[in-house]
Amino acid sequence: MREGKQTFAAGLKAQFSTKSLVLIPIAVGINLIGGTLCSTLKLPLFMDMIGTILSACLAGPWVAALVGLLTNIFLALVSNPIYLPYSLVSIACGLVTGYMVKAGLFKRIWGVILTWLACTLVSVITSSTITVCIFGGATGLTGTSVLTATLIAASKKIVQSVVASSFIENLIDRGIAFLIAYILLKKIPRRFLSQYTVEANFDDEDDDE
Repeated sequence: MREGKQTFAAGLKAQFSTKSLVLIPIAVGINLIGGTLCSTLKLPLFMDMIGTILSACLAGPWVAALVGLLTNIFLALVSNPIYLPYSLVSIACGLVTGYMVKAGLFKRIWGVILTWLACTLVSVITSSTITVCIFGGATGLTGTSVLTATLIAASKKIVQSVVASSFIENLIDRGIAFLIAYILLKKIPRRFLSQYTVEANFDDEDDDE
């Protein structure tokens, strides 16, 4: 048991290297730009996950979880306090994405798609639970709240309506975020990727050709 704890602690320490610490504010900044823009324009998207995905790929799951947490704290301070409880969504997505990257799923496009779908599922479960239990079914945070209200009015079923609208929103939002992050990762030189701990866990498609 002690050996397992030491192994986890060593892995955690390796993730939070100097280069990862430099990456964190950059990744948070990327998230804040997208999140603030969507919130200001009341778009039915969040766009606050691109930096989290990049940090999950470059530095690991716990760095990504921290990026997600810091993003929501800042968004709660500068945009809307409603973002704070949804930090659990960002943390969960960072961990899921990071561990799936560590498992090598970013080596193939089907693995990226699988990671996107897994992240979407986690987002739907956690965000729907928060929306229903804390906010009673709607937050007014994005344009999707209108869809949620419409579904509730039509079906009188709050949980099902929240889950349905959350699924549509997160599927599109996470899909765009993963696409952008994947394209950016493909453009990063290998000599830069080699400086991070999980470089070997993705982008080896060219080696097979």
